[in-house]
Amino acid sequence: MKLINNIIFPISVVFGLFIIGPEIESPKIDKPLPKINFNLLELKEWIDNKEASIGNLKPDNASRLIYFDSIPRKTAFSVLYLHGFSASSAEGSPVHVNIANEIKANIYLPRLAGHGLIEQEPLFDFTADKYLDSAREALAIAKTIGEKVIIISSSTGGTLSLLLGNDPQIAALLLFGPNIELYNPAARFLTLPWGLQIARLYSGSKYHVMNNITDKKKNYWTTKYRLESIIHLQKLIDASMRTDTFKKVTAPVFMGYYYKSDKEKDDVVSIPAMLKMFQKLGTSDSKKEKMTFSNAKDHVIISSLTSDYFKEAESAALKFLNNQLGLVTTKIESIEN
Repeated sequence: MKLINNIIFPISVVFGLFIIGPEIESPKIDKPLPKINFNLLELKEWIDNKEASIGNLKPDNASRLIYFDSIPRKTAFSVLYLHGFSASSAEGSPVHVNIANEIKANIYLPRLAGHGLIEQEPLFDFTADKYLDSAREALAIAKTIGEKVIIISSSTGGTLSLLLGNDPQIAALLLFGPNIELYNPAARFLTLPWGLQIARLYSGSKYHVMNNITDKKKNYWTTKYRLESIIHLQKLIDASMRTDTFKKVTAPVFMGYYYKSDKEKDDVVSIPAMLKMFQKLGTSDSKKEKMTFSNAKDHVIISSLTSDYFKEAESAALKFLNNQLGLVTTKIESIEN
């Protein structure tokens, strides 16, 4: 009996210390969109001024509102691009603007919270709540500039898209490599008590550093950032990428991802998790489509900075929109330089 007590007591102490260890709170998932009280001219000026007031903004990373006509007016559809974690709107360029131009739509390219900044401690202040709030504001703006909204997203932008996807004004979701679950299964342990401390111990650093980044990508991705931000990212996934979220989405959904073989595929996010999500959507089978892009060679498949085959994804997305929404597309040059 004494031996048993000698074993059980220290185990209980260790377990108790573990479960009371430090961890972050889950983000607030169910919040209303903010009110946008500007006319279309004022709205663009407000966005431009807000971004201009940020002294440490990286070049070409600011939020942009692009009206289809020279005279701002609400279009039948607006396009909203939600970029992924550590990225910028260049992650979807030129596909997002090309699609908007094809369907004669206004487009909003937001810089989501904490991103696109020159900082000593990159993404140290990033939280899931701030990230979500900035996506909510972006959707509110997109609803102001279009009767219906088409959301295009990549990676964790897809996480946000699905969370916001039950809004009745959303006409379609175009998900490219959506982050339903990170590829590394160990990521789920990050949100356990002591997750940050374990991550630091494992990595031997306070930072995550992205390797093999090309020079042309460096300005548009945060390539070194604090580990705290990944904990918040994983907390967002844990709290939101659930069956009840997916079932609320009833709008048409297109999902594209990189897969050529079991060795050549997306190694940033989990493809099996994507496919499970796709099955659980509230969208009817006739209104959803999934497609692999074997030539993409990258997690990010809709940017000219990452894939030479971005046009394949663009064409497939336009065909889907035309089939689902009856949009007549014509060949128009991109309005993005």
